[in-house]
Amino acid sequence: MRQFQLIDIKAATPYEGGLQYGRQAEAKIRAGLDDYRRLFAETADGDWESIRERALAYVPVVEGLFPELMDEARGIADGARVSLDAIMVLNCRYEITKFPRPRECTSFAVLPEASGGRTFVGQNWDYRAGIVDQVVILRVEEPDGTRIVGLAEAGQVIRNGFNSRGIGLCANNLQSVDDGPEAALPVTFLRRKVLSCPSFDEAVRQVAEAGRAVSCNFMIASSEGRVVDLEAHPGGADRLEPVGGILTHANHFVCRPERDALARSPRDERLRELLLRRWGSVDVPHIMASLCDHENYPRAICRHPSDVSVRPGRRSLTVASVIYDFEGGLAHVCAGPPCEGEFVAVELIPRL
Repeated sequence: MRQFQLIDIKAATPYEGGLQYGRQAEAKIRAGLDDYRRLFAETADGDWESIRERALAYVPVVEGLFPELMDEARGIADGARVSLDAIMVLNCRYEITKFPRPRECTSFAVLPEASGGRTFVGQNWDYRAGIVDQVVILRVEEPDGTRIVGLAEAGQVIRNGFNSRGIGLCANNLQSVDDGPEAALPVTFLRRKVLSCPSFDEAVRQVAEAGRAVSCNFMIASSEGRVVDLEAHPGGADRLEPVGGILTHANHFVCRPERDALARSPRDERLRELLLRRWGSVDVPHIMASLCDHENYPRAICRHPSDVSVRPGRRSLTVASVIYDFEGGLAHVCAGPPCEGEFVAVELIPRL
């Protein structure tokens, strides 16, 4: 059974935390960089050196807003014995890619009224098959004591997760007609900031007020039984609220469809339909089964490669499936398509 590497981080400073991360994930970080170097050579405008230069253009932006996260990125680079610009490529890959983006992710949240008292947030993360072996689980204890568990491509500060303050986040790709190449705050760093927030309102504020040049969807949930979906774009962020204690999202704009640069996906409505079948008693096993659904293949919730003309490492599939259980303090994580693997429970606060 394939499992992701678990990386535990506890340090007095962000730089030291990054150093621990980089040392533990060095092999995966280097493998990921090799993969992106090949990918950009095949599909992007510009060679690897120009890509690295573009990534460095984001450093002043992050430094000005969240200097502690730049310290962490420097620590990751030093720990993995790679350059800072290489780590910035990994953390800015969402912004840097100029080729058509594949569909990425189906996110959901289930609130107490739909589950009999529990709160869950999670997603199927769909991306390139070539990165599956570079995905890691981060378990972080920040200097202020906040605990975070989440997934990331090795070298990224985080992708999704939840924290000990009761905040959870899942994000998925959006592409609008207004997206542009300007160097604004990279969404990966914003995700990490959200997962350091002490409250739901602060997490929502961080996303709503952030400047951005590209669109991204942020689903933010709290252990207090609250959730909001923010369809963030260069002009602002539009809100989606749960209906009946359930909220789902895929990769298209719902609030303002005219912004969309991508065709509508059926995955969000299908996942909502599946979750509603157990309304009032939705639990972890039912969510797991729903995330394995193959209706509408090849545009299903559980994604498998369909285009045999694309090289295996470039084919799109579900690289990870995750359910964050606030009351249980657990992240249920499956490596690869959930129909083929097993979920492993990772504790937010490890038992001694």
